[in-house]
This record gives sequence, C-alpha cells and structure tokens, in this order.
Amino acid sequence: MNSEIFESIIEITRQKDTDSLEYSLAATLAELIDVSEVTLLNVAFKGTTTYFTSELRLTVNIEEGKKRYKWDNQMTNVEIDSHTETVIAHHQPIGIESDDGHTFYFPIVISDELDTILKINSHQDILKKSDLINGFIRIYQNYQVILTENERDKLTSLLNRKTFENKLNRLLKPRDETVTTSLLSNCWLVMIDIDHFKSVNDNYGHVCGDEILLHLSQLMKDYFVNNNLLFRFGGEEFVIILEDMPMEVATATLQHFRHLVSEFNFPFVGHVTISLGFSQFCIDDFPPSILDQADKALYYAKQHGRNCLYNYEQLVIEGKLTIPQENGSVELF
Repeated sequence: MNSEIFESIIEITRQKDTDSLEYSLAATLAELIDVSEVTLLNVAFKGTTTYFTSELRLTVNIEEGKKRYKWDNQMTNVEIDSHTETVIAHHQPIGIESDDGHTFYFPIVISDELDTILKINSHQDILKKSDLINGFIRIYQNYQVILTENERDKLTSLLNRKTFENKLNRLLKPRDETVTTSLLSNCWLVMIDIDHFKSVNDNYGHVCGDEILLHLSQLMKDYFVNNNLLFRFGGEEFVIILEDMPMEVATATLQHFRHLVSEFNFPFVGHVTISLGFSQFCIDDFPPSILDQADKALYYAKQHGRNCLYNYEQLVIEGKLTIPQENGSVELF
C-alpha cells in the first residue's frame, strides 16, 4: 500500500493543469479505496453558493476481478441538496448511510474559499480511510494553488489564453473512449471586444484601461453561470464558453449582458460598450475553426456599429458572411 500511495502522489504532482488534476484525484481515490463512485462538484460562485457546475464523475465497476472506470464530465448545473448545504455552511466533511450504501462529502477549500465538494459513494464504511482521503485532499489543495496561478490572467484573474486552448481541446476531444460528456450541439463560443479601448488608454492612461478590464471581468464573473469557462484572450478581448442551450436563450443571455455593460458606470470614463460575436460548436469540431467563426462574427459587429451582437451561423444564412473553402487541416493551437 505504501508504494501505491507514493506512486499516486507522484502521479498527482505530475499534472500540469487543474482539469487533469481533478481526474488524477478521482482516479487515485478509486485505486486506493473501495468506492463505487467519485464525484467532484465545483462551486459556481465563491461567497454565496447557489449551485454547482461542471460535474466530474468517475464510476467504478468490477469486471472479471478488475476495476473498470467510466468517466462522465457533465457541463451542467447541479442543485444543492441538504447534505451539500451542510458542507457549504460548515466546511466540514459528513457521512450519510442509506440502503444503497454510504455517501461521504469532503470540502476542498482553496485560498480560504470553498472550491469543490468531493463526493464518494461506497458499499462500505470508509471512515477508517478518512486520514488517507484528507491527506490526498491536502496535496490536491496545495498543488491546485500552484496550477491556478499559472492558469489565471494576472490582472483579471480570469482563465488565460493557454488555458482556454487546453479546455476547448479537452471539451471537443474527450481524453478516451470511456469518457461521457454532456457537450451537445447547442454550445457556443463567444468573443467579446471592448469598443474604442485604444482611445481609452490614449486619453486616460493604462491605469484607467486596467480598471475597465478589472470591472468588466467582475461583471462577467457575477453574470455568467460557470466562472470556469470565462477567459481573458488577450488585451481587451475576452472569450466565454456557453454550455448547452438553445440559440434563442444564448442570444438573449448575451444581449442582456451587453446591455448590462453599457449601463455600468466605469471609473474615470463613465460608460463603455462591448461588441460580441459567437459561433456554435460540438464534439469533434476543429478548435481553430470555431474560434475563427466567432472572430468573424465579432469583426462584423465591430464593422457595423459596435455595441452589438452577431451570430456567425445566422450571418452565413443571411448571406452576410461566406464559408471559406477548405484547403486541408492546419493545426493552429
């Protein structure tokens, strides 16, 4: 067992991004403990928590005496029940026994804030393994802090461009055939650009420009459901991944956010507007193509009045944009 624990620690600290770290923690616990299911529930908002997002679940089945894993990476909202509400309130683990077995909830706190709840289902009482579980949670917490610093934009604390590329590739190309994902055909990649941002820097200085970037990023965090799918792409450009929803809902959501930004009173300059372009995507789409489509819709918005929103597919249907001829696949990321 000691050698297995040692190898598991090495495996966890080998990870280079937070998504892989979550997979590694779940797999490690499944290897070392008799569990039927390990779930990681990410907190949607720090402070006031109303639901969880991006549920990662590992189901363990025994076939011919060997453990078989099934991964399920759900891009969905998960409602808070009485058990998780207790964990949120007290930041303490709890155990529940039922006819189906035992369920344990462990809080994962990052930088003094509840970040994730680890939920473990088992047919046995695993309390005697609680020291082992808490030990791996502490390793996870410490390493998560290091990785988060590398994945976040230093100014806005949104995820950075490199992390965006990794997340998009992972969403479009599941890690292996055992992964189930809820990513369907109604997901959207959104590009946002601050209108006339250069003139703000020229007229008011870069300190003012940074303040606008900070306030816009905070508006994004407060408004959109999943803070783990908000990115600063570079300069005054931002990217959002909207989870599965009809086009009408996506359009209404983005239009409302555009209006919210236009009504916000920014320091120094007062009112600032944004232009938005978005494009649909699903599993197996080519990442650079999705980004290029959203960028074309954004460019169209910038060229047609700014402070507006356009969808790439709709622009193509209306004949305002044309689909380029394919000349072979070129990996841009």
